[in-house]
Amino acid sequence: MASYTVEQIEDAVITAVDVLKASLGVRTVKSYQGELEEEDIKRLVALFPAIYVVYGGSTYTEHGSRKTEKMTYYIFVCDKNLRKEEEARRGGTGNPGTYAMLDAVRDVLYAKQLSLEIFPFKLIRQAAVWFGGGISVYSAEYETGQSLLYSAT
Repeated sequence: MASYTVEQIEDAVITAVDVLKASLGVRTVKSYQGELEEEDIKRLVALFPAIYVVYGGSTYTEHGSRKTEKMTYYIFVCDKNLRKEEEARRGGTGNPGTYAMLDAVRDVLYAKQLSLEIFPFKLIRQAAVWFGGGISVYSAEYETGQSLLYSAT
């Protein structure tokens, strides 16, 4: 039974989602580093369309020497269309739109294990994070998990 670090799973998600650069024209796919702070978001539009991935935390259930770790990952999809607000969400000439990006991320992650011995990814929820001024940001919350074996020493 393999056990994976937060970083290993996050890297697998980033690698899986990276294919959307070619298929959708996403410009940036990376681990989230706080780029979406309100005061920074307007200057970051040059990196859009973008997808950011971040670990959201874990919960644990104990079963004797076994633990089940449920892990949450957040995927932020970001796009812009400074001429038409609606096209930042729905897509337009030269940009995929955040709705299409949410669907594409779901196609890449949902029910997948990403070549790891983890539970298949489940989509928990999607929500609007920011929209206005031709910018659209949505989040998708995914859950996976793994079984861990601990020995008392």
